[in-house]
Amino acid sequence: MRLPTRTWKLTFTICMCWLACSVIASAQTAPPGGGGSPNTSTRTATSAAHTIRGKVFLPSGAMPDQRIRVVLELSTGGIAGEVFTDSVGNFEFRSMPSNSYRVVVPSDHQSFETTTEIVEVYGNFSRTFLVQIYLKDKDNGIKTTTKDRLLSVAEMQEVPKLAKKSYEQGLKRARDNKPEEAIKQFEEAIKAFPDYLLAINKMGEQYVALNRLEDAQANFERAIVVNGKYALARINLGMLLVKQQRYPEAIEQLEAANHLDESYPMCHLHLGLALMDKQPPEIDRAERELQRAVEAGGKDFSYVHLHLFNLNLRRKSLDKAAAQLEAYLKESPEAPNAPQVREKLGQLKKTLAQQTTPEKKP
Repeated sequence: MRLPTRTWKLTFTICMCWLACSVIASAQTAPPGGGGSPNTSTRTATSAAHTIRGKVFLPSGAMPDQRIRVVLELSTGGIAGEVFTDSVGNFEFRSMPSNSYRVVVPSDHQSFETTTEIVEVYGNFSRTFLVQIYLKDKDNGIKTTTKDRLLSVAEMQEVPKLAKKSYEQGLKRARDNKPEEAIKQFEEAIKAFPDYLLAINKMGEQYVALNRLEDAQANFERAIVVNGKYALARINLGMLLVKQQRYPEAIEQLEAANHLDESYPMCHLHLGLALMDKQPPEIDRAERELQRAVEAGGKDFSYVHLHLFNLNLRRKSLDKAAAQLEAYLKESPEAPNAPQVREKLGQLKKTLAQQTTPEKKP
């Protein structure tokens, strides 16, 4: 039933599974890759495992003199892998399934801006795809990033070969959507190296896939105990707490993660949702975080405009709510829910027109 156009109280429930719209954060070290969202590419899925190999160049064209973080994201959202370059800018993601990816070098907040390159990976046989990343100069001269924030604490761990081998096997099982088998491999990796941050975090993700949320939480908390500067474990824990509607605890973890590394749009998204849903809500702060998720995530996070639409409805700011629907349709005109969004936008515009048109006296 269509709602009366004379009232501002439009409702628009965004029904999407937590794991579907917010792939739980993950990171891994070279050589393996993958482990993100299921392949939702329009290409036909194959069993071929590809390699993405690349090189990062500084704005001057020179090779970097320090290791630089490189994040591999699925074009549909979610993190497929994370590595650091070697001392001359080379990086590699291996065992990647066919899909469309974004290779992202986050800004160091000092000398270069965040830079992204799109890589289309496909084929029935294993291939190597090459990409070159040319960083852009940062306009401001603020120097806030420390070495601790440039280098992942998980990446810097010296991992025994036996533990790393089990971890890689676990990643393969996770990519094949076999969480029980993946957990067994991660357990072996942790048995060989009890402080293995990547394996502990990954095992938590597999427990989330099995909806064993207490076990997942225990693993994320364990990773934080091993090293409190591991941002991804805090992001995963924060997302889990949002799912459980434990908003104050979620906010604490997500804010801490942003302090360590503010380049993850999923962290800003869930922090915004927690701030919006907690009691009492913090609408202004929530809006800032949701906007940062859109800015950092680009078109892959266009659905965040729908959350901003709901936020502005709660404010009774109908003009801003309409603007968010328009922004969503501009970025995702062919989305499955686009017809529904267009209908809501039409209703909202009629309501706005009636509010601005003076009523005729009889």
